[in-house]
Amino acid sequence: MKKNERFYDLEKRIRSFPEPDNDKKFTKETQDIIHENLMKFASSYDKKKKRIVILKKISLGLSGIAALVLFAILTIPIVGLDSNQQGQQGKGETTVDNNNDKEDIDQNETVENLYENAEYGFTFTLPKSWEGYQIVLDSWDGIATDQQQMESGPILSIRHPEWKEAKPRQDIPIMIFTLEQWSSLEKGEFHIGAAPVGPTMLGQNNEYVFALPARYNFAFLEGYEEVETILENNPLQPRDVVKDTSKKD
Repeated sequence: MKKNERFYDLEKRIRSFPEPDNDKKFTKETQDIIHENLMKFASSYDKKKKRIVILKKISLGLSGIAALVLFAILTIPIVGLDSNQQGQQGKGETTVDNNNDKEDIDQNETVENLYENAEYGFTFTLPKSWEGYQIVLDSWDGIATDQQQMESGPILSIRHPEWKEAKPRQDIPIMIFTLEQWSSLEKGEFHIGAAPVGPTMLGQNNEYVFALPARYNFAFLEGYEEVETILENNPLQPRDVVKDTSKKD
């Protein structure tokens, strides 16, 4: 409804109100009737105005939503496709790199040095960092209770490749006993050195017992912690010694 039409409608409604009687008093009843009609008209007019405003807002809102939906339909599939493709490519590249790195790490960790001793029948696994190790031979002496030398045997020490006389590193000493010697040592028939405790067994085959000397690392040389870690993984594996029974000509 245009402004002029609303004005004419208002004028028409007002004219329909009862005219005041100028010859008589403008009674309270007449005032109430005029006031009631004016209030009804004003209320009706406000409701119509509010409905128009609400309809306009709704129409504008629907237009905005429609535009947004149209924009989403046109753009989101393209953006989503690009991001998915990039994500898949990135993930593939990362996976390949990670696998390559993991393979390199696994190869470095699994490459070990295996020392084999066929004479006494055992193997000893060393880390890759010990490549180029040396074997140093020495001997142990067992003293009886009367302070007389009673038994002796070999000590085989595995030496780190970076060991230097001016800066020694911790060796891995392996004492070798015959089965009879080890049994006698456990019975207390002799002792080795002044340590109150005896050697610690590392392994045993059908001929020999292999043991770690007591207090072997009391000097706390460089690398002693690494040696302790190596020994915790049971690196020594005994193998039965096969004696050659063939007759010589």
